[in-house]
Amino acid sequence: MDDSVSNWLEKTPNHTCFRINRLKGFNIQKLEHILLSQRNTLNLNEIPQYFFVRPDCLIIYQWPETIVREKGKHEVIVDAACGAAVLRGSHVYAPGVLGLPSGCTLDALVDIYADLDEKCKRGLKVEYLGNKKYVGTGYLKKLRSHLFDEGIQPSGVAVETVCPESKLVVVNETCFSSGHVVLQNLPSIVCGWVVNPQPNEKILDMCAAPGNKTTHLGEMSYNKAFITAIDRTEKKVELIKKNCKMQDLTCINAFAYDSRKIHSESGSESGPPPYSSNYFDKILLDAPCSGLGQRPRLISNNMSPKMLQSYKYVQRKLFEAAVKVLKEGGKLVYSTCTITIEENEGLVKWALDNFPNIKLISADPLCGGPGLANSGLTDTERAMVQRFGPQEDPLRPVDSIYKNSIGFFIAAFEKLDNN
Repeated sequence: MDDSVSNWLEKTPNHTCFRINRLKGFNIQKLEHILLSQRNTLNLNEIPQYFFVRPDCLIIYQWPETIVREKGKHEVIVDAACGAAVLRGSHVYAPGVLGLPSGCTLDALVDIYADLDEKCKRGLKVEYLGNKKYVGTGYLKKLRSHLFDEGIQPSGVAVETVCPESKLVVVNETCFSSGHVVLQNLPSIVCGWVVNPQPNEKILDMCAAPGNKTTHLGEMSYNKAFITAIDRTEKKVELIKKNCKMQDLTCINAFAYDSRKIHSESGSESGPPPYSSNYFDKILLDAPCSGLGQRPRLISNNMSPKMLQSYKYVQRKLFEAAVKVLKEGGKLVYSTCTITIEENEGLVKWALDNFPNIKLISADPLCGGPGLANSGLTDTERAMVQRFGPQEDPLRPVDSIYKNSIGFFIAAFEKLDNN
């Protein structure tokens, strides 16, 4: 990985992205009220710029002014994942808290620091002297006794974030009526646009939990497609069902199953898996991956080479199963939230070399940049896929909004007629 990509991954995206449930509508006055309230709290003059990329995609930029913050009375230490979430505009939830000094009072203003060494012991009550990064300021909502001393896993908001260091707004789904909006990274929303679900189509989401992309497909089809959502455990499937219910979607059936085994010649023509050949009109394979495109990255990637290599084998097994249950003339959309060539362009090259009954098609709408050069794909093939990242490529200019999200990859294939 070159330094420019590494530096980009360490930075927080400059916007917050919401997917709007068009079946329920969106209260823009509610958003403006929230932004005005936060503006007043921060003693600013303007609210952030916001706009709709499409009717189902809302972007809210950072606060446009320098924020003069009041220093907190104490430091709260959180784990790196929690720290990254705060930088993206989240509150601090109780499981992420590692250290909180004795003597803190409810609603005290506190500074939030992420533990970059991963050495802070849970329950620390003195100042943490390890490597740490300031990620925001907020108001304490849980005392030490709630977080560490009750012998049970704590839950709920521990610190109500007022001002992340990134200057992103603190807005989430709970600010709006249930099921009306979903916090979702922009490239993940683009996935739904590429699938382009239509009423009455049979669509498979092979690795669906928690269901954000699945529900997007349901909404885009006006709740009129026949969508099958698969994930491996009942716990994950329950999460998909919960999200479908919250968003009033009845066109989605979710099942616990191993999608690598989704195909069987004696498979179902309807109902639970497995399924017979040439069954689905469209398939979304948002594959399990190394996840190296997530931003901001606060700690170094400690994944072993063996673990990194393991993902491509799972991805290939899933792809092979997808091709079998896809109809001739059907569309298969493959995506990951990682940046490695092997899991992205490498998968495309492998697929084209091993499946004569599929062809690469343009992953329209082309919002991200082309595939990487020297990755095994021709320029024509590179121009058909989408890679989201900081790279500049004369093959296709990219709007800045798509360059400042997370690392992501999308490719689309069509299954050919065997005749």
